[in-house]
Amino acid sequence: MTAEAVVSFAVERLGDLLIEEASFLHGVTDKVAEIQVELRRMKCFLKDADARQGEDETIRNWVAEIRENAFDAEDTIDTFVLKVALRRRRGRGLKNILKRYACIFSQLIALHKVGTEIDAIKTRISGLTTSLQTYNIKRIEGERSSGNETRQRRVRRTYSHVVDEDTVGVEGNVKILVEQLLLMESSENRRSSSSIVSIWGMGGLGKTTLAKKIYHDGAVRRHFECFAWSSVSQQFNIRALVQEILIKLMPPLSQEQRKEIEKRMEIEKMSDDEVVKRVYQIQEEKKCLVILDDVWSTEAWETLRPAFPLHKAGSSKIVLTTRYKAVALHADPRAFVYEPKCLTDDESWELLQKKALNSPDIISSNPTINNMEEMGREMARYCGGLPLAVVALGGLLAKNPTLHDWERIHRNIKSYLMKSGKDNYKQQDSGVSDVLDLSYQDLSYHLKSCFLYLAHFPEDYRIPTKTLIRMWVAEGIVSNEDVGEEYLIELIERCMVQIGTTVHIRRTSIGYDGRIKTCQMHDLMRDLCLSKAKQENFLEIIDGFQQVETSSSSTVTLTRGTVDKVRRRAIYLDHSPPTESTSTIAEEARARAVSTNNNKNEDADDIYVKLNPENDTPLRSLLILSYLSREIPKREEIHWMLRKLELKKFTLLRVLSLERLALGEKLPKSIGNLVHLKFLSFKHSILLHFPLFIRNLGCIETLDLRLLSPLGHDEHMTCLVMNEVIGRMRWLRHLYLPYHLNVGKSKVQWEKLSNLETLKHFDAEQWDIKDLAHLTSKLQKLSVRNVKSFKELMEVILKPSHSNLRTLFVNGVGTQMEETDLKQLSKCQHLCKLFVDGEIRNLPEPNLFPPNLTELCLQSSKLQQDPTPILERLPNLTILSFWYDSYIGEEMVLSRNGFLRLKVLRLMSWSVKRLKVDVGAMPNLNELSIGQCISLEMVPEGVRYITTLQKLQISYMSKDFIRRLQVIDGKEGEDFYKVQHVPSIILIDDDGVRRSIRP
Repeated sequence: MTAEAVVSFAVERLGDLLIEEASFLHGVTDKVAEIQVELRRMKCFLKDADARQGEDETIRNWVAEIRENAFDAEDTIDTFVLKVALRRRRGRGLKNILKRYACIFSQLIALHKVGTEIDAIKTRISGLTTSLQTYNIKRIEGERSSGNETRQRRVRRTYSHVVDEDTVGVEGNVKILVEQLLLMESSENRRSSSSIVSIWGMGGLGKTTLAKKIYHDGAVRRHFECFAWSSVSQQFNIRALVQEILIKLMPPLSQEQRKEIEKRMEIEKMSDDEVVKRVYQIQEEKKCLVILDDVWSTEAWETLRPAFPLHKAGSSKIVLTTRYKAVALHADPRAFVYEPKCLTDDESWELLQKKALNSPDIISSNPTINNMEEMGREMARYCGGLPLAVVALGGLLAKNPTLHDWERIHRNIKSYLMKSGKDNYKQQDSGVSDVLDLSYQDLSYHLKSCFLYLAHFPEDYRIPTKTLIRMWVAEGIVSNEDVGEEYLIELIERCMVQIGTTVHIRRTSIGYDGRIKTCQMHDLMRDLCLSKAKQENFLEIIDGFQQVETSSSSTVTLTRGTVDKVRRRAIYLDHSPPTESTSTIAEEARARAVSTNNNKNEDADDIYVKLNPENDTPLRSLLILSYLSREIPKREEIHWMLRKLELKKFTLLRVLSLERLALGEKLPKSIGNLVHLKFLSFKHSILLHFPLFIRNLGCIETLDLRLLSPLGHDEHMTCLVMNEVIGRMRWLRHLYLPYHLNVGKSKVQWEKLSNLETLKHFDAEQWDIKDLAHLTSKLQKLSVRNVKSFKELMEVILKPSHSNLRTLFVNGVGTQMEETDLKQLSKCQHLCKLFVDGEIRNLPEPNLFPPNLTELCLQSSKLQQDPTPILERLPNLTILSFWYDSYIGEEMVLSRNGFLRLKVLRLMSWSVKRLKVDVGAMPNLNELSIGQCISLEMVPEGVRYITTLQKLQISYMSKDFIRRLQVIDGKEGEDFYKVQHVPSIILIDDDGVRRSIRP
């Protein structure tokens, strides 16, 4: 984070502490308030200082000191609160009055110490304040533009006459956009269409190049009479920009065609209002095309809006390019909004050849450098389909044409691409990092922190959005999950983050309610994120497997040197599936680290120091991530880094994630002393004994105990005092219980968990189903397993206390569900998502389903009648899944005008032989998944008429079924014509071999 962001958070955090921890801070409240005031005063100068860090190393050091002092203030108070809390907890059992007095005396000493430390921090901040005049740092309440930002804007300014002829993959985009500009101009069409065409996407995607292609297109030139191109950018002068447009649109003022300078002189005499009015009038009188390139904000558009006749039936058009979807939509809700796609691997390689080689045939014609194509393709792939990155790389390779040069650049591709434009490329171009950095600099300090937090996660990692947002909340980066969701959506609409992709038939990236389930980052955007996280001292990454892969004698690679000051840490285990060679190296490194003779082993000692500093660390987040995410870790595979890690050092932790790890027999009791912890996850980790000591975590808000037993999937983990463990967690909001848990006769006082919103894996064989009645109205998501009867469950669900229930998972209903039982669901007014696993005699009529149901999943229902005639009439259904044995008939018919809102359909059935799709069925379907339908004869003919279909996935089907959909050696399969219109087609045969037509 910038120093301004850090100080802003510190000021907010100290204010929160003064309220939340008043009882603990009694005696130093005034001192805390004083340092809060001092930091707030300092914040006004940090806009200027942050903007000028590139000018002077002394200012950079000054900013770093401010940042560290703000951290120190928060750490000092948090540490004091921790000590007082632990003493009070231990004091509950003291019967000896002398021990009580000793505890009070100890607390007074701690109080004096924290007061002294706060005074020292305040003195240091005061000393830094006196340096402001020396460095000529000014107080700024608004925004300022740094020299570096000014240089970037100047370099990024675009000109309509500079057209890049070496483009690839833009023809289709140009055709679509030109058609929009040249729509028939009937009076009816004019009333319904918009004057604006918006092109949006991340920096470097080629928006400006596409706009230039349109601007110079022959048909466009013949259609319009007047043309103007203007580069808006982040900082612009409204008068100068509109005046520039007027000069370009203004017709000759006399038959003698006045010179440009005369025209300018006349315009200069106009008032601002007259200039805007004249631009407006010309667009009414003539067919004008105006390109507004690089619009950064809705505010910028609002200042320009008066110059354009948007709501009148005219022939003029505006093309707007922007990085932000919100800007594209804000300009005109009726506008045609277009997002260009990234280049494919083949297109990236084609473009790279055009930029790097005088002749694309040079590689194939030279047998001595036949491996250059392989290297070139790998480097092109690294660009992630971003045209700017490919062009930048091509310019670099063109200046370094030898095989040796290409090998050197191939080894260091990441560093070369992320260097600034002035180092490597032509002056008129901006480097990849410069372009992406503009997006980062435009973020608010809250959004910057959210963005930098993504640096925790490895490359190509699909990040669960709920987990991410709850981590933000636990650290105090956002105040609540609703705000976190808004911030994430804004980052996505700013093209800083992407919606996640998935190839799993049971998963989608968008939920039933339109919420995003997973997200990820473009590789180059992640590189920027890592660079900024390192620069801002935000995060430390320890990549254990990368270390042993690169050198067996060097130390673990760290992103920064000052270990004691790090506040967030991510540890990557098993960087990639081990090959024969890397496995041997890894085993040797592990052997050295755990050897009984390693007391003198410098490598192991150095790793130990880095993982466990001598003093307690102010670490706030610790994420230990395993790359073997699709495999269940074996009990004996406890990673050597986990053996070395001492969690007792991390007393101020708020976030601890230990997922998909082999954790051994039991965890260290020191986790129970992490009283600040708000987020704790053991999801899919192997652990023999239940961690009873987590009962001391009184601040916990998210607790994921979905542990796996090392003895087998069906073996139960035992906890006979469950109420003592979770009964104290009054702030708990999200609880995920173990998949298999034996609680004996232990009862939980669920009513004490008054803030609980999510309860997953409640086992009706371990607890009485009636216990759920004690949960409060805050409960929104409930997952129950091993239910004896659905009727018994509904008696609990229909209690007034569960009126806000939105998601219900019922796994393993013991008796057949009757239609009368299912009818009760109609009373669940807010229920949106329903999963039912169990035999159903008959489905109720559509009007007896929950009225707001948007997602339905059936499994093991053994329905004998086709369920679609009933389900297709559910008015709000958007996601429908038929899993194993949900329907045991042979034919399923999706009829015309059925499933009007359905967007996702998933089918897994061993019995269905014929799947019929009528023309007009599922008119809004976006994704179709068919998996393990071993009896299905072919893809339905009607699929060809679903024009909205964007993704088709056929999984674990016979090779013959797959072959019918493929294009092999240019020959189309028998069923290819049915699916050729679908942009993304993924085919996986019955051996698990992926045979995608389009990714």
